[in-house]
Amino acid sequence: MAVIDRHSPSRQPRRPRDVAANGARLAYDPQGYEMGWIGAKVCQASLVVAMVWGMGALKGMFLPTTLGLLPLLMISGALLLAPRSVLMQFPVSLSILANIGIIVASVMWTIDEFASTTIVRGVMPSILTMILAAGLLTMKDLSDGLLWGVRVIILITMIALVIDPSTRTHVSDDIYLPDYPGWHGFFIHKNDMSPVLVFGIATVMTFDKYRLTRWGTLGLIGVLLLGSTSATGLSAGFFAVIAWYWLRIFRGQRDQRNSSLFLSITVLGFLGMMAVVIASVATVTSAYGKDTSFSGRTEIWEAVLQFISARPLLGYGYGAMFWRNPANVETAEIVRLVGFPAAHAHNGFLDVAIQVGLVGAGFFLVLFVTTTRTAWSRLERQPEIAQWALVVIAGNGLMSFSESVYSGGWLGIFAIMKIIFMRREVFLGGPPRRIFSDVGIQRERASRYSSLSS
Repeated sequence: MAVIDRHSPSRQPRRPRDVAANGARLAYDPQGYEMGWIGAKVCQASLVVAMVWGMGALKGMFLPTTLGLLPLLMISGALLLAPRSVLMQFPVSLSILANIGIIVASVMWTIDEFASTTIVRGVMPSILTMILAAGLLTMKDLSDGLLWGVRVIILITMIALVIDPSTRTHVSDDIYLPDYPGWHGFFIHKNDMSPVLVFGIATVMTFDKYRLTRWGTLGLIGVLLLGSTSATGLSAGFFAVIAWYWLRIFRGQRDQRNSSLFLSITVLGFLGMMAVVIASVATVTSAYGKDTSFSGRTEIWEAVLQFISARPLLGYGYGAMFWRNPANVETAEIVRLVGFPAAHAHNGFLDVAIQVGLVGAGFFLVLFVTTTRTAWSRLERQPEIAQWALVVIAGNGLMSFSESVYSGGWLGIFAIMKIIFMRREVFLGGPPRRIFSDVGIQRERASRYSSLSS
């Protein structure tokens, strides 16, 4: 009978990719450790497809909504490969469940059942796929998946601009608006593309460690933002870059006193800048080529608030307003009040409130606030992840003043951030420790499981 050496290399545990060759932990993450190469790659591929579909990179092609099921089917295969130990570690967030629940339930009280059913069926698989990927993958695999999602979206958009002239301008409907410039690729509108590009800035600057791909991708994002001629997108992109470098400087402060002083000076400077902007709003809007109504947005906000007050609790149904504009009486009335067809509420929280009411807006606000608060509190313990989350939130937050950036696949992005912080809080618990051997890794992992089972 052959004798197996218990200390032979074949008996040694696999080294997670998040652990350096010398055994020091870079970002050790037990979640996804046992997924295996095939399972991890399937999860990453499904995340990329979910980002492309859920964030609207192909929406202008008007493909069948049943294609939105593809990423969920892909990641379902990865779930079959996932060991029970991985599935048992999956974090559960009540705020995420509440947001998903009210979106799906809104089909029961919607003013346009066909519209709500179609949109929920189209976007919900992508949201669920992002949530599953965030819970199954290691942080390294998840960040690589997010990077590839950004790159694929940029590639699709660049190809669209080359092969289809209509993706380089917005064609007139011959009733309300003339043709106007603005690259948008296969996105419906340039202001649908811009938030994705701002998200790409935060993702690439944080996770892409290779100089060539990092600066190449950022260069393409800059070109697309300039070609979009979106004042909101350009401002948010610039703001995201500033926020990223500001957070890096803030993290570099060596003591609490310096950090507090730096933060206080920044807040005072920001408040002073906002005071100047408010005092000279006409000049600022003129510089952006806008009027003081922000291209009719104030009229849209007024009309939307009027309709929210009529059905404040549960809203009009997810995706029911503005869809097939103006297919229903309520949307037609908004068009009459505003004087032109609005594509959406042109404000992040108002858009959520008119669809799923103040209850749904409250659920999203809880998700937004808790994720932001956790990201800020983790700047010292998990600086890279926290910085990425805060820059995404800041960039989208700026765009949310005039664009609807909290619906569709964006709920999946917020869910990713929430789940990352939840799982690392549960399984890493305290400040990072260095682990100097594979045996140490296994001992820590065993201690985590034993603490959970006790």
